[in-house]
Amino acid sequence: MLFKELKKSLNVDVRPIYLLTGEDAFFLERSQKLICDACLKQPDINLSRFDGAELKGNVDKLIYALSSYPFLSDKRVVVVKEYYPLAADLNKLKKYFSEPIETTVLIVVDSSPCDALEKQKNVCVVDCSKGDFSLLSSWVINEVKKNGLTITQGAVNRLIDYCSYDMTRINGETEKLISYCDEGGIISENDVSAICHKETDYELYEVVDYIAGKKYDKAYDALMGMVGSAGDGLRVFTSLYNYFRRLLYVSVTTTSMSVSEIAKNLKVKEYAVKKAKIQAASFSPKRIKEITDKLASLDVMFKSGRLEQQDAVWNAIMSVLAGGNGKNR
Repeated sequence: MLFKELKKSLNVDVRPIYLLTGEDAFFLERSQKLICDACLKQPDINLSRFDGAELKGNVDKLIYALSSYPFLSDKRVVVVKEYYPLAADLNKLKKYFSEPIETTVLIVVDSSPCDALEKQKNVCVVDCSKGDFSLLSSWVINEVKKNGLTITQGAVNRLIDYCSYDMTRINGETEKLISYCDEGGIISENDVSAICHKETDYELYEVVDYIAGKKYDKAYDALMGMVGSAGDGLRVFTSLYNYFRRLLYVSVTTTSMSVSEIAKNLKVKEYAVKKAKIQAASFSPKRIKEITDKLASLDVMFKSGRLEQQDAVWNAIMSVLAGGNGKNR
């Protein structure tokens, strides 16, 4: 099931075994809390936690915890984080998966997929991948409303873009906005711009958008701002290089692959691919390749000691700005 379906499911019944999997740390943590809240009256004495690494080759420790009875409660909960069991350990656990103890709820929290666990009997998989726009938008609006405020849809859109759909970031920035605005007030796009921090990906999106629109002064100012906030320019250089590699990949696979396939190969969200496709169309393919090749060359020179870090950063910025988008060359 999806994360957004979990709360309703828990109102009906609590499953004996949950596998929470996905890259969004906020949804993983929130799912775990929802399950624990539905089960536990005395969490201090009925909750056991394990790190997956300590259970490899020592699965009896987990089986013992699963077999213990709750104290002053109907349920006890066992949480295991980042658990990717060995085949031998899984064989020992198969009996438990087939006949789980009614008074115990096992929660496995894995940021990466684990096919071996997903295939076991009685395992309820909860998808904690990054949420879609509808889920994130609804969450922000409801959270703001609970605190006696309202927020414009434009402000919601900007907040989600700034945070690159990362729910942990969205949660933190929403808390900042709520603290900033007076009760009964309306959070606007200007409030988001003034208060919220932009993810590097969004900052680069703006830079490339400025270049595509031939607003080179704004692109330069934005890049300088990124270098200043980063403390040193190496992170900006690396991000810039990776961003143009994404644009290049998108530009050469436009007709041969779907958005979902490209997103899977690049290990990014589909929205990032859609934005990359729009931006790539604003440049000539030749210009994107020129920039990417130049950044690759600078990367090699810096890593081999033939170029100082600051020189690599400045050369990268000039390479991106020089020649614009290449459409009229």
